[in-house]
Amino acid sequence: MYKILVVDDEPRVSIGIRNFLLASDLRISSVEVALNGFEAVDYLRMEQFDLVLTDIQMSRMSGIELMETIYMEQPNLPVIVISAHEKFDFAKKSLRLGARDYLVKPVEEDELLLVVRRVLVEKEEIGKQSLERSIQEQGKNASDPGRRREILMELVTERGLSKKELDDLVAELANELKGPYFGVISVRLDLSQGGFSKREVMLQDRKLLKYAALNIFEESLSEWNGLTLNGFGNELIGIIQLNDQDSSGRFQPLQSQLHLIGQFVSVNFKQYLNVNTTIGMSSLHSDVTLLSRLMEEAHTTAEWKKLHPEQTVFYYEDIAAQDSLNMVEWMKKVEQFVQLMKGNSEDRLSLHVQDVVGLLKELGHTEELLNSYCGMLVYRIYGLLLEYGQGNGTTLRRFDPDVFFRDLPFASKIERLVPYMEAAAQAMTDMARERERTILARITGYIQKHYHNPALKIQDIASEVHFSSAYLGYLFKRETKQNVWDFVTELRMEAAKYLLATSDKKRYEIAYEVGYESPEHFSRMFKRYTGISPADYRKGSGGVSD
Repeated sequence: MYKILVVDDEPRVSIGIRNFLLASDLRISSVEVALNGFEAVDYLRMEQFDLVLTDIQMSRMSGIELMETIYMEQPNLPVIVISAHEKFDFAKKSLRLGARDYLVKPVEEDELLLVVRRVLVEKEEIGKQSLERSIQEQGKNASDPGRRREILMELVTERGLSKKELDDLVAELANELKGPYFGVISVRLDLSQGGFSKREVMLQDRKLLKYAALNIFEESLSEWNGLTLNGFGNELIGIIQLNDQDSSGRFQPLQSQLHLIGQFVSVNFKQYLNVNTTIGMSSLHSDVTLLSRLMEEAHTTAEWKKLHPEQTVFYYEDIAAQDSLNMVEWMKKVEQFVQLMKGNSEDRLSLHVQDVVGLLKELGHTEELLNSYCGMLVYRIYGLLLEYGQGNGTTLRRFDPDVFFRDLPFASKIERLVPYMEAAAQAMTDMARERERTILARITGYIQKHYHNPALKIQDIASEVHFSSAYLGYLFKRETKQNVWDFVTELRMEAAKYLLATSDKKRYEIAYEVGYESPEHFSRMFKRYTGISPADYRKGSGGVSD
């Protein structure tokens, strides 16, 4: 059974549509009527609807503004626009915001029924599609930039894929992956400075600079059939495809080409953007299904920057040639530990501390190199603590490796390493919890200050803490066990109950004061929340009647 919301500031129109739909042969269980966008938003936040029919020009909140709110909060909810205006701009904007159809008043009943039936059937069919079918549909057009990036990211990051899954992903890219030899490049960009004046780059400009860097990267790899994509943070990822012969048939050693590519990419970033980079290059392999392993090699290789800060380009084969593959294993362990710290995995951290320290003891290198290994670990941990503790007043000086391990021989450093790691992990957990408590306090504080504003949107709340709307909703629900709009409604209703019991304000005055556009809508919401009308509540509490 379907549930529909009709929004129109002309009661005659909205009630007429409601009665017509309820009398139709469609499986409609109920039709709610809202007289403006604010009332509609309240309904949508309290109940689940299958379809919204809305007018465009309404007082206070227009249909366009209502659709923008729906698009942000319930992007899969279908909307049909019914308007007295034939202006193309209205229709164009409505369709851009996801409207399934745009009907001009007066609407013929048969036409309205036809459109509503079609949209409801479409919604039902979409709901019945399996996840596998959805994936197949998305994958039909790998020329779509979003899907193409998704495929490439899966190829270089997912190690648990079956051969069939890998073959399917490669097939989606058609003839883009030809080989015969493949390699992966990880480019880590320093976007704090750039341009020929080497000026500081503000946060809002870094996205643009990274976009320019991606274009330079793509152009740099074009000669080697390179495929490029944005990685996470300030990383760019490239897949190169090499042949041991050039276009004239002359032999070209693969390793020579690899070294040329690394230096060529580095020089281009410096020449065109004046951006510092760290470039890690994997080994080469003829099996395209090993791209995820090659990605790990590229990441591992880039970590050598910590040991050789004056160098820019690093090659995996060089690490192997130096018989330093223990370093590869060590860097993986360090990164695993850091990820556990980020995820607050307390139950696994204590075991991992012992694994990390045990591996360091077993590496069997010179004391000088082991000191370097130890330094990579503790400075990585200290850097993470500084990143998470920034701006919250936490004193982290005690975790500074120069303070904690000052003048200690290597044997003593090893003894102090376990308590250092355990204390750092606990500090990380405490800071993460404190950060979330602080953020939650800011969220609830903002809502308590603005709940009486009928135009309050989740984007407004999210902007206050610089979160996405989706993550804000997730965090709030996780910490409070209720969603954001339940909390807003609770504040409004409790404020209304207080005013009804302690003041002689009229119903319309209370409605406006707690965030509702109309007294009638306030009364409906109040009764849904408390089970009785405002008037009955006032009588029961001994308040003054309207």
